[in-house]
Amino acid sequence: MKKDDIQTFSYRISQANRTELVVITLDMAIQYIKDAKEDKDINSYRQNLRNAKRVIDTLVSSLDMSYDISSQLFDVYMVVERYIISASSRRTEHEGSTAGYMKLLESCERMLTMLRKSFYEVSKTDDSAPLMQNTQQVYAGLTYSNGGGASEMLDAGANRGYKA
Repeated sequence: MKKDDIQTFSYRISQANRTELVVITLDMAIQYIKDAKEDKDINSYRQNLRNAKRVIDTLVSSLDMSYDISSQLFDVYMVVERYIISASSRRTEHEGSTAGYMKLLESCERMLTMLRKSFYEVSKTDDSAPLMQNTQQVYAGLTYSNGGGASEMLDAGANRGYKA
């Protein structure tokens, strides 16, 4: 994942409510899988798959099993995790012997994309407040920073941290 992607995900997380956070987490897993599919270096490939697996583990650990749908989501997450592990072990330095890993990654990406679409539709109806409080509000397009991004942070010191 590139530095710009990390910054974008960090900003989205800081502004997200509960259901938006699930959508963002699924986006992260999908991005790691896409990055792995594009990687030529096997070490970077495996690192991206480890990161994708960690994201799936986070989704699994956040399930509330008191709901019926949670057990179904658990099953889907376990299939995705199994495919990620299998894809990681199938790819070796010698590409000719690892024909099936790309199909596994495409299946993972397809399953996660379908889940993401569902959670995105649910997130449209969730009007709860963002989970993180006291975060900076960023308005894009107002000024250009040294890094080339177009953003300005307003009230940079207002109401941040602990109140004494």
